[in-house]
Amino acid sequence: MKELIFLWSHPRSVSSAVERIMLERGDLHTFHEPFLYLYYVHDAKKKLRHFEPEPGHPVTYEAIKRMLLEAAEAGPVFVKDMSYYVTDHVLGDASFIRRTQNTFLIRNPERSIPSYYKLDPKVTEEEIGLEAEHRHFERVRELTGRTPIVVDAEDVEADTEATMRLYCDALGIGFIPESLTWTTPVPQNWQHVAGWHTDLARTKGIAKRTEKRLDLDAAPHLRRLYDHHLPHYRALRKHRLRPQ
Repeated sequence: MKELIFLWSHPRSVSSAVERIMLERGDLHTFHEPFLYLYYVHDAKKKLRHFEPEPGHPVTYEAIKRMLLEAAEAGPVFVKDMSYYVTDHVLGDASFIRRTQNTFLIRNPERSIPSYYKLDPKVTEEEIGLEAEHRHFERVRELTGRTPIVVDAEDVEADTEATMRLYCDALGIGFIPESLTWTTPVPQNWQHVAGWHTDLARTKGIAKRTEKRLDLDAAPHLRRLYDHHLPHYRALRKHRLRPQ
């Protein structure tokens, strides 16, 4: 196992719930979307709703990367982040990609898109995130010569224990069943994006979600986003870990 593990994802993909499981283990120093500051503060590509930046948080690519590498010198680190925050920078950073364990979490855009739209009706094509994640996956595969680990949120929800056991086995770390039940409070370093995680604050584990299925005929803007990202989701899903 490399000391610096990334779970790259896209918004509304159950990624924060998976992060809670990894946090609950107690043996990993976890970071919650540190590269968000690169995309929304330093590059300022858009003003993100429900986001209150923490004073003093690094905002440049190099500064954030340095923070994570320094943390990994002290012990194993797990980072949950979004590919679209960082693709402008990381795809050309071969040494960093090879230095880290890059894993990917996906979710059917028929569910992730309406979930995001409910929180931000001005969601952009880039923010849906699956295209960037697919490009990121292919770059990691090219540089490492190995197919990265891919997990589908539908598998996580359908059989959390089996899927997370597979994920941990693939990473080379022991699976801890107790991590599936959250006893620790929502981390303080999530408060700057608390509006995106209201459900997690009320739950003690992963449950099947009930976002309304996307009505493509009634929402032409969302249909365009869905049609654009669906092929990227399908391409990534071919590589997913498959629980029995």
